[in-house]
Amino acid sequence: MMGSFVRPAARILFTLAMALPLAAEGRDSRAEYQRDFQKTIAVKSGQRLEVEHSQGSVRVTTHRLPELRIQAKVRVSSGDEAEAKKFGDAIEISVEEQPGAVAVRTRYPDKKWSFPGGGHVSFSVDYEIVVPEAMPLSVRNKFGDVTIEGLKAAAVVSNANGRVALRDGRGFQKLDNAFGPVDVARNAGDVEIACSNGSVTAAEVDGPTTVRNRFGPVVLRKIRGPVRVTSSNGDVLVEDANGSGDVTASFGRIDVRNLTGGLQVQNSNGTIGLSKISGEVTVRNSFGAVDLSDAGGAVRVENTNGTVRVRDVKGSATLKTSFGAIDASGIPGDATVETSNAGITLSGVDGAVDLRGTFGKIAVSRTGKGARIVAENSPVTVSDIGGPAFVKTSFGMVEAARVQGDLTVENANGPVKASAIRGAATVRTSFGSVSLDGIGGKIEVDDQNGSIEIRGLAEQGGKCFPVSLKSSFAAIRVVVPESVGYTVNARTSFGKINTELPLTVAGSPSSDVLTGRLGDGRCPLTLVNSNGNIELVKGK
Repeated sequence: MMGSFVRPAARILFTLAMALPLAAEGRDSRAEYQRDFQKTIAVKSGQRLEVEHSQGSVRVTTHRLPELRIQAKVRVSSGDEAEAKKFGDAIEISVEEQPGAVAVRTRYPDKKWSFPGGGHVSFSVDYEIVVPEAMPLSVRNKFGDVTIEGLKAAAVVSNANGRVALRDGRGFQKLDNAFGPVDVARNAGDVEIACSNGSVTAAEVDGPTTVRNRFGPVVLRKIRGPVRVTSSNGDVLVEDANGSGDVTASFGRIDVRNLTGGLQVQNSNGTIGLSKISGEVTVRNSFGAVDLSDAGGAVRVENTNGTVRVRDVKGSATLKTSFGAIDASGIPGDATVETSNAGITLSGVDGAVDLRGTFGKIAVSRTGKGARIVAENSPVTVSDIGGPAFVKTSFGMVEAARVQGDLTVENANGPVKASAIRGAATVRTSFGSVSLDGIGGKIEVDDQNGSIEIRGLAEQGGKCFPVSLKSSFAAIRVVVPESVGYTVNARTSFGKINTELPLTVAGSPSSDVLTGRLGDGRCPLTLVNSNGNIELVKGK
């Protein structure tokens, strides 16, 4: 890293007040000045090393001797040889021994230098320092790299406009950098990193790791301890960490894999990918998708303007988003799911399901317990439900199959179709047909402006169940086996009643009113219609 002086104020470029031909000639011929600095001092127990520097690199290595070795190379380049030497000789390297520290400082001339030659002056001082391996270290630097290798003590580094690298350390390491990357590998102790406008990489850290960064990616691998990351305008990757995790980011993707602990993630304007998390997971995101698989505990996801995908968790799941679909499966506990303006697909839930959605298709299958679904402007499909099912929606079809309990449907402007329902079925809808087949309990249907068809009526364990159907402006059709006993009460207006059943009719039959008994008539079959026909069909 090279430094420069400028006359009269700037320190990057020294421009000569000369004619252009002379300036061009000066740029073609530059003088280089170099000198070396060396010093070795004995280190007392408890002393630390403090380095304050700029315009050059600092490299620190270690040994087991109780002495400090300092080497520095001074470089000056200019179009004027004499002035370059004069400037280089004026650069001061100060080594001060104090009771608790050894302080190394670089001081550059602060006078307004005047170089009669062409071009500009540039300069740098690069340090090679060897310290006892257990000597604590503090480095402040600008416009140069800082490299530390083999330090078995705490280090505090503050740098700018250069790279910071730490290798094979031990103890608490605090690293701060701007406009350059930070790279840590193999440290037995806590690591705390603050960076801006540069990437952060840390691997094989045996201790808690905390990172704050902006305008650069963060990559953490093989961390044995809790991980905490705060980032903006950069991607974050955490992989193979033994401990809990807390990651907050914005305007970047977050990926966490193989974490042996719980995890909290918060992001905005970026996607989130999580896999193989041993503990509970809490996620908050916006304007990005969330993809989570193989979590060892309960899962909670709150998202907006992004999809949510969850696979194979080991507890309950609470999933919420908007303007994005939810797709979840493999949940051994209860599932609470909510989205708007998108669809929901949910399967393989061992517990109960509580679901809310709007303006998107909803499909729920293979639940261990019941399901409660409240939706608007959404078609709904439920199947293989291990308990009762409640569905409320509008402007969409409801389909239900293989429900191991009662089925309740409240719909508007949509048809309803259900089959293989072990319990009772209660259906209310409008402007849509109702078709029920194989209901194992009481049936109650109230439809407006829609047809009704009932099949699969049979005794369950020697019992029959009441059937009550009401509709308007469409036909009612019931397929009734002769083996089941019903007392039939049917009436319609502006329609006809037709029956194939061998009923014992009470009173005088008419085309719009029918009262009769099938078999022993143990259960009521009530059919009410207006502006539509009623048909009773003989079935098996």
